[in-house]
Amino acid sequence: MTNNLNATTSLVKDGSKATLVCPTCHFAKAVSVRQFRDKQHRVKIKCKCGHSFKVELEFRRHRRKNTDLPGKSTFDVSVTSGKNIKIVNLSLSGACFEVRGKHNLQIGQKGSINFKLDDYKQTVIIKNATVRSIQGNRIGCEFIEDRAYQKELGFFLRP
Repeated sequence: MTNNLNATTSLVKDGSKATLVCPTCHFAKAVSVRQFRDKQHRVKIKCKCGHSFKVELEFRRHRRKNTDLPGKSTFDVSVTSGKNIKIVNLSLSGACFEVRGKHNLQIGQKGSINFKLDDYKQTVIIKNATVRSIQGNRIGCEFIEDRAYQKELGFFLRP
């Protein structure tokens, strides 16, 4: 999976193992990447074929899928409550969305997001979530554990 400018993405499994695949010769090797967890998530690799390439290490429980899905958010005492949002990426355990204009969301704040998948059923998803990261108008949230819509999301998120 290509992430950005000549970098491939590798999902880190079990907290420390990633499979690195050379884009030239397709040689694959599972390696420990534990030493990069809290430091560097983009590493340069030199394959046995001599080709060098960059790998973005994805330290998440579930792979993310880039999306462009309209939705709405409701977070307590927030300017964004009931506001339109755009889901920019999605996984089984969370989402990243963009808000327009000012907001006063804070890390740890709880609320919900709802959006419609662009699948053939136009499945409506409503998830309770906790804000985990804020970068300007991009809000990363983790879904509060529930099994609702897991089957639908799993099917939608397939590579």
